[in-house]
Amino acid sequence: MNFLFIHQNFPGQFKHLSRALAAQGHRVVALTPRVQKKTQWNGVTILPYAIKAATGKDVHTWLIDMDTKVKRADYCWQAARKLRDAGFTPDIIIAHPG
Repeated sequence: MNFLFIHQNFPGQFKHLSRALAAQGHRVVALTPRVQKKTQWNGVTILPYAIKAATGKDVHTWLIDMDTKVKRADYCWQAARKLRDAGFTPDIIIAHPG
């Protein structure tokens, strides 16, 4: 099976699960802004996505956190689309809601 993990600080709480799935022979890919380039970790392919827009600029103080998360989600979505366009279709997506 193909697994896609999405976490801003991968592996985070998915450290043991992602490693175990890869060890069982599953294809495991993770998207995170934490790394700068594609890397491998315990059988998991970790792909970066960059957050290019400044966060919190020209936004009401009460919305700064939401603005940050919406921008992060948008860049992650773009990275996921590129992954799909490259031929990777996950059977299961496991994400951290932050």
